[in-house]
Amino acid sequence: MAIAAPPAVLHGTWLPTEGRLFVWGELAERMPRRSRHRRRPGHPPHPAQVHTDALQARVADLLASTRTPPFAERTIWLPSVLGQPLPLRELRQAGAEIPAGQPTLAPWRVRGLLLTAAQALDLLLPPVSDHGFGADLRVWRVAALLAVELVAGQQILPALIRDGGGLRACWEPRPVPALARKIATLRSAMPPLCRALAENLDVAPAPRMLLDSFLAASVDALVRQVAINDPSAAAQLAAWRSLPPSPGSAWMVALLDRDASLHLRGREADELFRAWKAWAGQEQAAGDETFRITFRLEAPSDPYSPWALRYMLQAIDDPSLLIPATQIWRERGQHFIYLDRRFTHPQERMLRGLAFAARLVPAIERSLRDKAPDHASLSIEEAFAFLKDGAPLLEQSGFGVLVPSWWGDAGRLKARAKAAPRKMKRSNGRGPSRLSFQSMIDFRWELSVGEQPIDQAEFERLVALKQPLVQVRGEWVVLDPDQTRKALDLFAKGGGELTMAELLRMGLAGVADDLPPGLAFGGVDAEGDLGDLLRSLANTETIEQLPQPADFSGTLRPYQLRGLAWMAFMRRFGMGACLADDMGLGKTAEAIALLLHDRRIAPKAGPTLLVCPTSVMGNWQRELARFAPSLRVHLHQGAERHRGERLEEVAAAHDVVVTSYPLLARDRESLTALDWRMAILDEAQNIKNSDTRQAQAARAIRADARLALTGTPVENRLSELWSIMAFLNPGYLGGETEFRRNFARPIERAGDADVAAQLRHLTAPFILRRLKTDRTIINDLPEKLEMKVFVPLTQEQATLYEATVREALSEIADAESEEEQTRRRGLVLAMLTKLKQICNHPAHFLKDGSQLAERSGKLARLDEMLEEVVAAEDRALIFTQFAEMGTLLQAHLSQRLGQEILFLHGGTPTRSRDGMVRRFQAPEGPPIFILSLKAGGVGLNLTRASHVFHFDRWWNPAVEDQATDRSFRIGQTRNVQVHKFVSSGTLEEKIDEMIEGKRALAAQVLGAGEAWLTELSTDQLRELVALRREAE
Repeated sequence: MAIAAPPAVLHGTWLPTEGRLFVWGELAERMPRRSRHRRRPGHPPHPAQVHTDALQARVADLLASTRTPPFAERTIWLPSVLGQPLPLRELRQAGAEIPAGQPTLAPWRVRGLLLTAAQALDLLLPPVSDHGFGADLRVWRVAALLAVELVAGQQILPALIRDGGGLRACWEPRPVPALARKIATLRSAMPPLCRALAENLDVAPAPRMLLDSFLAASVDALVRQVAINDPSAAAQLAAWRSLPPSPGSAWMVALLDRDASLHLRGREADELFRAWKAWAGQEQAAGDETFRITFRLEAPSDPYSPWALRYMLQAIDDPSLLIPATQIWRERGQHFIYLDRRFTHPQERMLRGLAFAARLVPAIERSLRDKAPDHASLSIEEAFAFLKDGAPLLEQSGFGVLVPSWWGDAGRLKARAKAAPRKMKRSNGRGPSRLSFQSMIDFRWELSVGEQPIDQAEFERLVALKQPLVQVRGEWVVLDPDQTRKALDLFAKGGGELTMAELLRMGLAGVADDLPPGLAFGGVDAEGDLGDLLRSLANTETIEQLPQPADFSGTLRPYQLRGLAWMAFMRRFGMGACLADDMGLGKTAEAIALLLHDRRIAPKAGPTLLVCPTSVMGNWQRELARFAPSLRVHLHQGAERHRGERLEEVAAAHDVVVTSYPLLARDRESLTALDWRMAILDEAQNIKNSDTRQAQAARAIRADARLALTGTPVENRLSELWSIMAFLNPGYLGGETEFRRNFARPIERAGDADVAAQLRHLTAPFILRRLKTDRTIINDLPEKLEMKVFVPLTQEQATLYEATVREALSEIADAESEEEQTRRRGLVLAMLTKLKQICNHPAHFLKDGSQLAERSGKLARLDEMLEEVVAAEDRALIFTQFAEMGTLLQAHLSQRLGQEILFLHGGTPTRSRDGMVRRFQAPEGPPIFILSLKAGGVGLNLTRASHVFHFDRWWNPAVEDQATDRSFRIGQTRNVQVHKFVSSGTLEEKIDEMIEGKRALAAQVLGAGEAWLTELSTDQLRELVALRREAE
């Protein structure tokens, strides 16, 4: 059976007449109808609404406000069948039963909470997740984000509202055309559920009214929140309060105060309202919903001719549609119609708009002396004033403005840093460069326009012209007087020195702290090794490809060779690198190839320290022996592991030392005292919490180079990103407190896109992440990738395993007589079952309901791999032959991953079984599906899964292949990865070796399952089930 769906789906509807968001909750399970109670008059209560206490608790958890929203009851119209409302979309996907019949709209009473606009924003905006939101509440979340965009873009105006006999101050949205189109798109996509709250269907509010009311209330609430929390806004409010009492000062105070009322009455209120209406009416001079007046500045072909500011009409819904003013003056009617667009009183409105624009740009006023003005002639000084001041004022007033493309970055002065490492010789391109994060770099400042450098002499000649706009080699350049002074100071300053880390931060993020404010930064120029590094960090395609190492036993795929070249390049420059490829793309093989490549370059260099989860130490040992048999490998584990000087001696005699994260923390003093050639962290998300002992120990490792391997997208988790980058390149992102201040808080709390882009530019060159869906990857992969996942037993498992073997073999030995063969077969099968249960988990064998965490090697590895699956938004099937183990896995994984986990077994009813399959295949369905091998191994189409885990083995290749084919079949558009778990040193590994050694024969011999094992002699059984000590 499936686990319970999320506790509830939250729904919400904006009530424009009340200025509140009404929030209620819906359960998947319908409550029984209480027919024995007398129904209250009016509409029936919704049978699946969340209880008020539970709703209040859930909403309160999401709100920053301590004030509890009040309860209210409202009528909602929903599709209903046979006197029951149909479950809404999210709960249908969660498996809620859908009654048969023709649905009709019916009214239901729902009890919910009334949230103010400020509380609604707390609920709807990040960092609150929209998990558990209904489609209606998700619409209001998008609307809330649009409100933030309006305020952040200053697309708002102060306003007044008549409130009874007085006035109330507010802020109103005034979106620019691009944002207006977003709002119109959301309005047209608004689902009917957003309008379903009404006493009568005839009075359901229109989408425009709903959205406009919500945006108005939201922008007003946002501005007041900023005023409360921003010290500068608080100071401004205090200054306005200190002004002599007047209607104007009362309005200014009410615009930022918690209390929006002006407390004006009579003539004062009327005069202020009339003045505001006259002022606000001017904004309409720019145009209407069809067209707006637009100004286009055109540069002359030579520097001595005047500039032209042309007047046009621009279509709101198609900005590329521009109509010259000359065409407007030729019109004679009251309406201008163009391509089904209507503009009323075109000449009158054009003149009124130009008259208003002339107040903002005085040069326009001269043209109004013409009978039919179509442009204004501007001097070079006036053109610069228009670009700098007039254009922004016109745009803020609703006019359109088109300026030359060079007015952006292309025509601006930029300072570039010409950098060179101090006394550095170029390497041969193969051996390690002497550059490192600690290298000192000398630099000097140069100027450029676009990509064209300007030397000091040429720049001084341009400055001598004393013009704000000049032509340089045929291109117009802006010489802002303020920037000119700063540029001259920069030439005088010359340059300076900085570390490689500082230079990379400057070059990659495009930010130079030493640059005077207002002077744009144009990047870093360098030659030699430093130039190679900067160019290749900016574009990995320039990295020279490497051949596969000659002593690598296997064949690397093309994308793996590219990964090897990238890691070797980073290694050459001593840069820490994170290989974050999708699970299954072969990061292990790439890292081993890097070890061989590095050993060839420096055969006498010291050993590499490789740290991984305990569950994969044995797997690393096997893969190193398989791909790189020439490397000498030492496992640092067990009670007899070496420390101190003895560890130093042992490490020096090997190429690779493999240890685990717990042992790294435990043996920190010994492991961090040595100088390592390279430090590699596998499953590097294990150090995501920077204050843990193992993360601190990892950062303390002394190594010439550092590599992190992870299958999770670390760039999306800021704390994890800092911790891994602090290991790879210490100090590059600053200290943790500095990182939180400069990056984490602006991104996570304020959603600052510029800071997020800066961080992405800083970190992207050090992270290589390829997905299985990448076009450059998918053609390199086989359709089905099968891999063994070898896991160790925990000490508890090993003890139980050995005790069970001793006891079982003793009983089997006592049942050797002919007449006891049936009993003997039963004893053998019972022993095998117990051993497989122990390999799965002690709690599976003991059946004592004990906790599961940290007691099973298989479960520990499954947890790690599923975290990668979920993080990559993939889906997975997990097969087990034991229904009891499936139940344990379902409970454990749902709690650990915070996700719904489906479980299908032999006792699942057909109807529920079909519903689970349908939900798993749905785009927003649960990501993990556990199936018992017999119940789920045939007859199902589960092509949404790109990972298949065989948690325990059936020991019949045909049965396992049949189960795998639930995902790998017609309709599967992605590569499928099959992970077969094997407990090292146990009967699972020995039987797996037998199957792989003679797979064709095994399909025949093992076709009957485990019956063949019952025919083995006691000595043969003992050899088969004996625990090899490497299992622990």
